[in-house]
Amino acid sequence: MNTMDAAEKKRKTIIGLALAVTLIAVVLVEDEEEMTVDTAQPVAPKKTTRTTVEKSRAQTVRNDSLDVDQLGRRKFDPQAGELFATTTWAPKRPQISPQQQAVIAKKRAEAEAEARAKAAPPAPTPPPLQFKYIGKAIQGNKIWVFLAQDGENYIARIGEKIDAQYRLDTVNDESVTLTYLPLNAKQTLTINDQQTGKF
Repeated sequence: MNTMDAAEKKRKTIIGLALAVTLIAVVLVEDEEEMTVDTAQPVAPKKTTRTTVEKSRAQTVRNDSLDVDQLGRRKFDPQAGELFATTTWAPKRPQISPQQQAVIAKKRAEAEAEARAKAAPPAPTPPPLQFKYIGKAIQGNKIWVFLAQDGENYIARIGEKIDAQYRLDTVNDESVTLTYLPLNAKQTLTINDQQTGKF
């Protein structure tokens, strides 16, 4: 009976100690949790409102687009030259003094005068015929031609002069051939056979 009591006491003592240890452990764990909760409190994130989101979007849009007014206006330097001016690669001619210009002009005028003197004058041409054919008369081998000019009438045979400037050369049914004596140039006057008469 004593042995059972001693064993029972021992068992109860161990169980009691185990319970005490368990309680102590539970208390210690709860203290640690409380300390952890007290010391390490989570920081709540900032709430982003709609206005802050819109502001950030507006800044993004401003950064994407370029404000032309803020660029300012370009100032052109007058010494920079004309923007669309034509450029030439030919070397610039040296400046010519007024005396040199006078000498060049004189030489040019002399050369032009010499060229005009050497050039052959244009060949003179006879004036156009002013005669009007009136008719002709035939008697045997003789032919007379009747012509009019400036209100005056002329009668001439072949080989005779008319008004001291023309000579009658030939006559046929279609034309009269005259020679302009100052230039020895032949000219032809067309006639009409209907005005021919015979003696």
